[in-house]
Amino acid sequence: MRVGILDIDTKKETDGFGRKAKYPNIACGKIYGYHKLQGDEIIYPYNGEKVDRLYISVIFTATRPMILRMLPYWEARAAEILIGGTGWDDYSRHPYTITELPEEIAAIPHYPWTYEMYDIDYGIGFTTRGCHVGCAFCVVPKKEGMEEYRETTVTDLINPRGKHLILMNNNSFAHKDFFQDIEEIKEHGLSIHWDQANDITLVDDKIASGISGVNYRGFDGKKKQLFFAFDLITKKKIDPETGGTVTYDMLKVVPEKVKLLNEYAIPSHHLVFYMLIGYNTTEEEDLARVECLRSLGCEIYPMLYRDLNGRLGVDGRGKPQPFHVRALRDWINSGVYRKQAFKDFDRRAKHLRQREHEELQISLF
Repeated sequence: MRVGILDIDTKKETDGFGRKAKYPNIACGKIYGYHKLQGDEIIYPYNGEKVDRLYISVIFTATRPMILRMLPYWEARAAEILIGGTGWDDYSRHPYTITELPEEIAAIPHYPWTYEMYDIDYGIGFTTRGCHVGCAFCVVPKKEGMEEYRETTVTDLINPRGKHLILMNNNSFAHKDFFQDIEEIKEHGLSIHWDQANDITLVDDKIASGISGVNYRGFDGKKKQLFFAFDLITKKKIDPETGGTVTYDMLKVVPEKVKLLNEYAIPSHHLVFYMLIGYNTTEEEDLARVECLRSLGCEIYPMLYRDLNGRLGVDGRGKPQPFHVRALRDWINSGVYRKQAFKDFDRRAKHLRQREHEELQISLF
C-alpha cells in the first residue's frame, strides 16, 4: 500500500513568541509507525502524489475551510482519505463529533516513530491527559474528559538522541503522578518544557519545590520558562474530590503564587502567562490583569479567543468582541505596554473609530 501523511498545521506552530518551531504531530507519528510496521510505502511530507490512502491531520479549527477547498484536489489523487484531529472535530452541537484514530493505529506507541518521522532530537508527548477545570472555552474536557489520567511515563518518552523533553499535558500539577514525573526528569538529567498553561491555583510548597528542582526550559530547550494561565479575573473550576465548584479571585491568587515560586528561587521573569482576551472580559478587567503581571515582572502572551469551531472575532456568547481586543494584543506583543498607557496606544484609537463607524452604519438601517 502507498500511504500519504498530510500534517497540515505543524509548520504553522510557533513557540509562543512568533518563532517557527518543528512541533511534531504525535497522531501522525502513530500512523507512520503503524504503516512502517506493515511494510507500506509512506510519503511524508505529502505533496499531491498518487496514493492508496491519504491521512490528513488537522490541529486547528482555522484550517478547516482550507481543507474543504482542497478536498476535490486530494480526492482525485487518493483512493481513500481519512481526515481527523481536533481541528476537524465539530463542537457546535451535542453530541459532539470527535474523530479518533482506527483502534489498530491508536494502539501503536507514537515514540520512537514520531522522532524518526520528524527527525527530532528531543522527546515529546503526554504523561497525563484530561483536565478537571472544565473551562467553557477549552476543548480538552470535551475531548479528553474532566479527570486527569495517566498516559505514559517520562522514561518512555525520552528520545535517545537528546536530553530535552516536551510534555503536552493539559494539567500536569493536578495528577498524583506529577512527582513521579519530577523524579524521572531528575533521574535522567533532562531539561523539561511543560508546553501547556499550568494551573497556578494548584501551586503549593511541594509543587514549587518540585519545579525548582528540575531544569525547566522553553520549547527549544534554551530559555528558562514556565507557562501558566491567567484567563479570567474570576476562575471557577470543579473540585475533583467533592465535585463542587471552587471560585478564585485571580488578581489575589496570581501574586500570592508568584511570590511562593519566588521563594523557591523561581524568578518572575521566568514565568509566562497565557492571557485569554476577547472571551468575556471587559477592557478594564484586561488592563487589570496586564498591570498585575507587569508589576510582578512576569511575561505576558495574549491569546485572542476563537470559538471551538474556529470563528474569530466573536466572544464567548457568539457576539462581536469588544473593540479593544486586537489593539490590546498588539500593545502587549509589541512590548509597548511596559512604557505606554493603553489609552495612548494609537491602534486602540483606530479600532475605537472603526467600531463607532460600524455602529453608526447599523443605526442608519
